[in-house]
Amino acid sequence: MTMNKIMAKLRKNSKGQYTLLGVCIFLSVLMVSAFAFLYFSPTVQELLPTGGDTRKLSWLLFFVTAAGCTIFTIYGADLFFKNKSREFGVFLALGEQKRKLEVQLFREVALILLKYVFLGILAAIPVSWLIWKAFSKMLIGADQMRYRFTPLGIAAGLLFTAFLILCIGAAGIRFVKRTNIMDILNDRRKTEMVKEIKPWTGKLGLLLIIIGLLLAMAVPQLSAHLFLQLMPPVWNLTWLISLAGLYLFLLSAVAHSGIGKKRETYYKNIISTNLMRFTARQTTRNMCVIALLIFVILISAFWGIMYYVSAFINGDNAPVDYSLHYPAAESQLTKAEIEGLADEYGVDITLYEETRALELIIRYVSRDYDDNGKYFDIETEKLASFVSASDFTRISGISVTLSSGEYRTVVGSNYQRTIWVGPDCLQAVTNPVTGDSFSPVFQGTTAFENLALMSDPFVFIISDEDYLRLSAGLNEAWMENMVFFNVKDVYSTYAFAHALQDAFIGRATALSDHLSLYDAHEEKLAAEAGKNYSYSGSCGLSDESGFQTGSWKYAPFIKVLMKQDAMQLVAVFVLLSIYISILSLTACSVMSYVRSLTVALDNKNMFADLRRLGAAKAYTERVLRIQLKKIYLFPTAAGCIIGILFAALLTFFNDMRIDVFELNMLGVVGILIVVISAVMYIMYRVSLKKAEAIAEI
Repeated sequence: MTMNKIMAKLRKNSKGQYTLLGVCIFLSVLMVSAFAFLYFSPTVQELLPTGGDTRKLSWLLFFVTAAGCTIFTIYGADLFFKNKSREFGVFLALGEQKRKLEVQLFREVALILLKYVFLGILAAIPVSWLIWKAFSKMLIGADQMRYRFTPLGIAAGLLFTAFLILCIGAAGIRFVKRTNIMDILNDRRKTEMVKEIKPWTGKLGLLLIIIGLLLAMAVPQLSAHLFLQLMPPVWNLTWLISLAGLYLFLLSAVAHSGIGKKRETYYKNIISTNLMRFTARQTTRNMCVIALLIFVILISAFWGIMYYVSAFINGDNAPVDYSLHYPAAESQLTKAEIEGLADEYGVDITLYEETRALELIIRYVSRDYDDNGKYFDIETEKLASFVSASDFTRISGISVTLSSGEYRTVVGSNYQRTIWVGPDCLQAVTNPVTGDSFSPVFQGTTAFENLALMSDPFVFIISDEDYLRLSAGLNEAWMENMVFFNVKDVYSTYAFAHALQDAFIGRATALSDHLSLYDAHEEKLAAEAGKNYSYSGSCGLSDESGFQTGSWKYAPFIKVLMKQDAMQLVAVFVLLSIYISILSLTACSVMSYVRSLTVALDNKNMFADLRRLGAAKAYTERVLRIQLKKIYLFPTAAGCIIGILFAALLTFFNDMRIDVFELNMLGVVGILIVVISAVMYIMYRVSLKKAEAIAEI
């Protein structure tokens, strides 16, 4: 019988080993390739702002996906080579040449790789398309978000595949380089005993997890707010404290076997208590990976759902459905034209108000930081919008009364003061033509979402008397027109909203063709100082293919379009977050399942010895159940604890408070924990049934 026939027969008898490695390769290539197809789609790339946080987070998720799949596949490869060790060693003991065995082994691995890599990449195309189509149903105006395939996605998938092949090849080379036949034969029986674990190890691990999270998440925020100092990049190493705590907690769960106070209970369960100590380090490393994957599941899903819900309710707090602002000198849409367009699309306008704002020079206090991360206060000048108290009361329905020399700051709903600039920032207000100036007195804030979006850093309200005095000598070049109106059933006016926005953009001129952060006074000061002003130039109004309203200083607020744009912007990140959660949950399930079968396989002889010694079936079943419960319970609990702590600290220290929305999101994390626990329990039951069959219990 030839070597090929012998190997074919061995392959047939241990097809489960080959299938396991193949499934790991297939799932990894499928998930990373599908991720790449989605992310590098031109539709997705056009939605993500260049250099924006969403794009950075998406890249982070891509690398997390690739890293998770790599760890997942290497784990499967290690198990494959571990299971091959016995037959490899037997052939060596019978005198077969090692070189010939190596060639045969790598030929088999190459065949597995070629088959499952090809299937993974092939399946990634329809899978990514189906995921996109299913998710796009959740979006407003999804018909405009056509999924487009790009070769760049294939390139990314192939690059990951090549890296995966190198990793599996390295694991294979490490396996065949061993020369001691007995080491190879006994590879599956190798133990990793650890020293006696003290009872306080698990408690110390939990404490370190909490300390690490607090140091990594709370200290930087407290330092910035209380001491006006950024923490150095090296402070990120404090995350390692939590990682060390996780390892100690799981090591204690696996290897702690102290007698304690109940000696009878200890000796009654001595086998189940000490069994995992023989593979303690390997089991702990495996549990750490599973716990971290569960943490990734929670955080990815938490971020994704938070982004989606934020986008879904984005703009709902705005009291007015449509609001426009533009330079007073520009000939824009009139009330009659807007009403005519509304009649054309069958839209009923229920409220219509107009006002005029003054563009005045303000000197205000803001905050910046130096190269050492130290925050400092600075006084700067720019233009800001001012409306009179009576006009604000008319357009908003909120009564505001001010005396001469006083001002109120318009903020958004749920406004929270930031470290950069506060609503009481004004030091002086100046008429840019006459030079008339005064130092106003802060009288608090008033929430009106629509107006708050129209000026940076804020829109300010002043008394009617001050408004009249400061408007003296100003022409239309120093004024803005503002339009506010409501419609019936705003979310059914999608077509009208697009038509209105197109008409508004079409009437825009060079007077309003500016980037969102452009300020004429800042540009003037920069020119006088001989410096370049970074926000000069056109925002691209004339470029129909590349223009985005988000980059325009006078972008209109249209509730239905704002919701659509926000949801489209975060849709990719949400999609990728949920995708990673599914990927990580799959990896956790497979790794836990495989580890469970390994426990049954490695201890098969021990269970047989217990039966021969007269142990009841119920006892051996209980021993196996306890081992499998540890594999599933402890990493799941650790990952969920870290996940909920991370989410709670993130929501609180983001703005030093937790509002109703954030409490709801923490509730979502709780629901996710229940779902994860349910999935892991189902996998535990499946694993237990299979492990009992392997151990012949």
